[in-house]
Amino acid sequence: MDGRQVSAEAQTDFGGLALTQSVGVAAGDSATLDQVPGIVQSVLTGNFKPVAITKLVTFGLDAHVDFEIGAYGSDDSVRANLVDIARRRAAEKYHTTFDQRATVLIGDTPSDIEAGRDAGAFVIAVASGRSSMDELRAAEAEVVVPDLTDTDGLLQLVVTAAQ
Repeated sequence: MDGRQVSAEAQTDFGGLALTQSVGVAAGDSATLDQVPGIVQSVLTGNFKPVAITKLVTFGLDAHVDFEIGAYGSDDSVRANLVDIARRRAAEKYHTTFDQRATVLIGDTPSDIEAGRDAGAFVIAVASGRSSMDELRAAEAEVVVPDLTDTDGLLQLVVTAAQ
């Protein structure tokens, strides 16, 4: 099954992979995404896996994240390569194809945007960190949002992007 063949809005056997950079998605957003059948959430970070897990557990952001399919700094030093590593792991575990556009990367830095773009993922940039909305727009994310307070809007962005 190819994840792009099925409309996410139909909420059937959609195969979408949502990757977050570091702590990019808040607990409520993660729970919201978890309610959509076929959306798989993981993390993509330059941190080593134990560090990433500890950070997310500490902030209560781990409940809906599949750490097995994530990609970490110990996997590759090139961040864009981490996207393909996560896709491969997700495909092996879930027995479906997570193609480029079925992969949504949510990040908060120009480096996150570059990694997602280089790997062909749809990038949602969030100006909740050090980077401003203008800096994130200049890095050419598909969508830039000021924060993650609009969980319904984030859900719609992820679902629409991966169609």
